[in-house]
Amino acid sequence: RARSIGHDIYAELHHDWHLGATQKYSNLTGVKFTYCDDNYASAMERGHSSKLIILCQEDDIDDIYGKASEALGDEAKVIRGSPPFFVEILHKDVCKGTGLQLLCGKLGVPLEDCISFGDGDNDIEFIERSGLGIAMKNARETVKAVADEVTEHTNNEDGVIRMLQLLEARGRLHLDS
Repeated sequence: RARSIGHDIYAELHHDWHLGATQKYSNLTGVKFTYCDDNYASAMERGHSSKLIILCQEDDIDDIYGKASEALGDEAKVIRGSPPFFVEILHKDVCKGTGLQLLCGKLGVPLEDCISFGDGDNDIEFIERSGLGIAMKNARETVKAVADEVTEHTNNEDGVIRMLQLLEARGRLHLDS
């Protein structure tokens, strides 16, 4: 498991594969880990966690997600990580959709004018609140189910820019040169 305090993530390595998993998460997100061996005492001196990350084997993710969801109920938001090697536990009101809504409010941009792209469960509210929510070809089925459209290409195949070009060709998006 790992805990996020501010912009710092603390991790205890309980299994040999945890080091590789933390490095994989760092490569995915750009965050750096601080490793501790004091049951997070040093981290907790800095304040409460904003996120708990449970690193797991891909075969275990559904089981861990289910147990965490059942144990926490409506008290927290439990999300399957993408790619599937972690489960995140966040405050129940934290999601990309709320962030988008707050940003649009500050900028005076209607949500209906926003396009969002996503592939993981943490993108669901983001896609639902946007005027046009688009799931990537490699998205989880839960994301595709709430999206307005699904790209013909994955993230690694430049699916976002290809879809933006397609929307421009359809006359739904006007890019300034």
